[in-house]
Amino acid sequence: MTLSRRQLLQGVGAGVSIGVLGNTASTPAAASTPPSGDDTQRVLVHPDNGLLGGLIDVIEQLGGTTLLEFEHFEFIAAEVPESRLDDLIGASGIAHVEDDEETGIPDDWSPNLLEFLLPPDRSDCSTHPDQQASWGLERIGADEVDADGADVDIGVLDTGIQTDHCSLEVADGQNFTADGLAGDYEDRHGHGTHVAGIAGALENDLGVVGTAPNAALHAVKVLDDEGRGRYSELIAGIDWCMSNDVEIISMSLGGEEESRAVDDAVEAAHDAGHLLLTAAGNAGNAENGACSEETMSYPATHEKVLAVAAMDEDETLASYSSVGEAIDLLAPGTDIVSSVVDNEYAEASGTSMACPFVTGVAALVWGQQDADGPGPNEAVRERLTETAEPVLETCEEGHGLVDARAALEGETDGDNSLEDGREGSDLTESGRLGSALEWVSDAITGLLEWIRGLFT
Repeated sequence: MTLSRRQLLQGVGAGVSIGVLGNTASTPAAASTPPSGDDTQRVLVHPDNGLLGGLIDVIEQLGGTTLLEFEHFEFIAAEVPESRLDDLIGASGIAHVEDDEETGIPDDWSPNLLEFLLPPDRSDCSTHPDQQASWGLERIGADEVDADGADVDIGVLDTGIQTDHCSLEVADGQNFTADGLAGDYEDRHGHGTHVAGIAGALENDLGVVGTAPNAALHAVKVLDDEGRGRYSELIAGIDWCMSNDVEIISMSLGGEEESRAVDDAVEAAHDAGHLLLTAAGNAGNAENGACSEETMSYPATHEKVLAVAAMDEDETLASYSSVGEAIDLLAPGTDIVSSVVDNEYAEASGTSMACPFVTGVAALVWGQQDADGPGPNEAVRERLTETAEPVLETCEEGHGLVDARAALEGETDGDNSLEDGREGSDLTESGRLGSALEWVSDAITGLLEWIRGLFT
């Protein structure tokens, strides 16, 4: 068993008492062996006061296994016998135990390979078709801007990315699933490669082009080769992005249940200056503009995450798109052409496709900031929402359709925040106040001059 540096500093046994288990097994050896045929449960375990020192020992005494530890979060993922869950919950020093819920992409996600884009020899990039932009890229104006996302890092938390695709360049990554070793972040599903292409496919005259073609893509594999994952793996992906200063964290996935552990991870990443975005979900809507519907997946409902709904090419809300009070932005999501595995190109639909459009525009705006690494997430978020284009004119679109041209019109000031004269920022309020005081001063001076003129 390998303990993290933090655990070694805290010392074994700090804050967690193993002795309480004496009532459930006569000896530690008996406790370490689960009953024959006992099913196991994946859980996220939160200790009291953030002290992790003896937590692993408690889990092992119960016949469980530690699955994941985290650098930035004070909890662990474990697998324990179902018959011992009550013992774990009741152990001294345990604050909270929750199920390690499932997350993933819709089972019916099915890209449509485009024959006219299939190269004669997929392994030979010189045979790939000429580059073309998707309708979504053109609709948000990303094809008309000079910014390209250079020096900005995007973490694509998904099924991995095909590293040798002719339209993509992958900086690095990590695999947190059971499909392959940690360094194997290849995509054998297709979803992650499609998402990556929308966000940042290269502008190299081949196949497709992404919204931020010079951004650095990081393949953070948190979904397995079937498109399934666990919250603990999603958290591990966020943790990795924080450790590697990946500024933008894009999550085209979702689950049904809320989680204290995921909440903690999202809030910690946000507080550290990272921008987190996610797909709203594909649970559909009533198609009547009602504002009372809540069909969004999690963590799209978290207030620190930018949640993205999907639009059809005819500028209506996609029938599959989830809606809810937490929707922040709208983006193209239907029949989006992008890269897929096996060096091919395909058309696919979903809020999973809408999210990376906003991710890409976020990278373009981030590139305007005078920042090296995480930091200006709030300024970028404000910029995206304040410059969005109202299309549906209903609450279903949040602030509106993401608009690359409008978002990039402002200049960057020295404080890492964007200034374009819009209301809402402290800098703008200060500027308006200074202008008002100057106007009052000039008015008083003029009045005094006029009064003096009456007596001369």
